[in-house]
Amino acid sequence: MDDSLETPRDAISITSSRALDTVNTNRHGPEDSSVRATMGAIGFLSRNAMAEPRDNSDDLPWKFSLAEVISGALAIDGRDPSTAMPAPQTPEMNSRLSSESRDLTLEHVRKFLEWPIIMPYIDEDIFLRQCEGVMACRTDCHAAQSPPPLHVFNLHMACAIGISVSPTSTHLSFLNASLHSAALSELPSILRTESTLEHIHCMIMLTIYSLYNSSGGSAWHLLGLAMKTCISLGLHREPDVNSSIGLPEAGRRRWLFWAVYSFDRMLSLVMDRPLSIQDDYISVHLPAEDDGLSIATETPHQISQTIRYLVLYSQLVSGIRSGRREDILLTYSNIVHWRDLPPNVDRQSPSAPHLLYLFEQLSCRALIHLASLTPQTIVRNEFWLGNNQDLETDTINTSYQFINRSYDLFIKGSFVCSFIDAYDIFQAAVAFACLTRRRSQNDFAARRLAEVTEVISKASTLVTIAASRFPALAAFQQVLLSLSTRNMETDETTSNTVSWNHLPDIIPRRSQRLIRFTFT
Repeated sequence: MDDSLETPRDAISITSSRALDTVNTNRHGPEDSSVRATMGAIGFLSRNAMAEPRDNSDDLPWKFSLAEVISGALAIDGRDPSTAMPAPQTPEMNSRLSSESRDLTLEHVRKFLEWPIIMPYIDEDIFLRQCEGVMACRTDCHAAQSPPPLHVFNLHMACAIGISVSPTSTHLSFLNASLHSAALSELPSILRTESTLEHIHCMIMLTIYSLYNSSGGSAWHLLGLAMKTCISLGLHREPDVNSSIGLPEAGRRRWLFWAVYSFDRMLSLVMDRPLSIQDDYISVHLPAEDDGLSIATETPHQISQTIRYLVLYSQLVSGIRSGRREDILLTYSNIVHWRDLPPNVDRQSPSAPHLLYLFEQLSCRALIHLASLTPQTIVRNEFWLGNNQDLETDTINTSYQFINRSYDLFIKGSFVCSFIDAYDIFQAAVAFACLTRRRSQNDFAARRLAEVTEVISKASTLVTIAASRFPALAAFQQVLLSLSTRNMETDETTSNTVSWNHLPDIIPRRSQRLIRFTFT
């Protein structure tokens, strides 16, 4: 094995875990130099997690310990996902799962496993056995030894995420935060005893939690750290043929990288952030069909197809983010091809409704990004690719369907909203309102006006749910209200009360451009 792959593992020392102990305590008390040090570590991460490191791949271990940077990411106020401000003081919570709640605990764990999250390196059967083992140790006062810290972390984080994604568990918010706090208390031991691959897994779990809970810290910084660690380990490169890495570990390394890669592309496209690594630097392959997937399931081929389908989307997103504007229609053609050839989904599976909704959401997300580029771009018109009008029509229809599908879930009591979902819903409403008005400028009929008003109203309702967890997202509601007001005005009756020149910073730049191009 390449010696460079061992450097980060050696750097995760007892000193690192002690640093996490110290800062984990400080985040619940007055801000002092330790907390400021972790914020400095986050600044380092923000500057260095972008793109492939060349001569300074070991800067992270030398300048800051992994524990310090994780603590810094967790110390960021998650109520505004677009900024990196210190979180307010919160009381320390250390409530753990009780032995009487075994069935309920497993229900939350299964909810986590059912959610369409790209974590193909997890074997569900082994994961469940580990969770049951932790609960068994808790009930057996005479157990010979305590469960491994990683297993305890997994149980608490899986339960916390399961509660977060369950529409019927909103009353368990305090337990949710307590489980997250209990999981964090295991991190120092994990950093001492587990491999760096497990550290990446822990960062993925923390990132997922932060998508649904403002108390989870900064998703973007946590994910940037996970990608930085992947790069430092060389997970983005195909292993040398003479490497001593065994097939099971090689498959796990590959899937870990592609999981982090997919999350990175998601945050990049939704929040208008730079990619953490460019595709030109990536040479690692997806695991082979027969040896790369560790998920235990009755339909492994179906699951494998679905995961590869989602990774392919992430690769297409890279093209959207880094491609030439002249190639918008070619990229649009690729997205349509991806959308029209989904994998087979078992309709009886508990995860089927989530997956079908996710596929529609991903299509909408990509089309909105492409459509927001067309006003300032002269693109090729080739009959086999379609034209700008085709793209805009598709975006209008897909945005309308996505918001209506989301609202239907809300009416049925099945809607769960992360801040990523709120970004998608907001941008879908903006795209629908702006593109509809542009297409109907000569005859903005009452029917179109009613549709825009309906879509904005539904989107505002859905965004309100997310704003209850992430208060900064209330800016989305304000912009949607302004859009609704502006759409009811004609060019002759336009008031001067709405200004599009000073939109809140949390509004993605492409949405700002689309609004200004349409209404100014």
